Amino acid sequence: MKKLFENEILIKADKNTVKKFLLEVPNLLKWNWAIGNIKEISDRTYAIHRDVNALNKDEIVEIKQNNSDEIIFQSTTGTLEYQLVFQLNEESGFTRITEQLYPTNDLKLPLALFAPIVKNAFNQNLHALKNLLELQVTKM
Repeated sequence: MKKLFENEILIKADKNTVKKFLLEVPNLLKWNWAIGNIKEISDRTYAIHRDVNALNKDEIVEIKQNNSDEIIFQSTTGTLEYQLVFQLNEESGFTRITEQLYPTNDLKLPLALFAPIVKNAFNQNLHALKNLLELQVTKM
């Protein structure tokens, strides 16, 4: 698989808080503004629907945890099938998230033109995640 893009962000929250939040899939509704509905299909597998026009208006996402520092969202059935990898590293009370997206299907679009748009959209969601988690940590 060839990486389409990578985003990185530093969040003022411990790694376990970030990991727990990412693994609770209904939390996507709180930090991905385009998602309108999430339905659990089976253990760790969800049908996701977006209320706005998007490359993947509907998709099936399976959530995996490879180790204590890596969470994978495996998306299928959309126009862009992908693997989204969140690598978590703790740094002095902060957590650095490195987000990498790997297309897993043969997308019939020029990826070089398409990548900056997708990278920006995912980066906006990552910043929303940061703001939400840091607000929750402040309230504790």
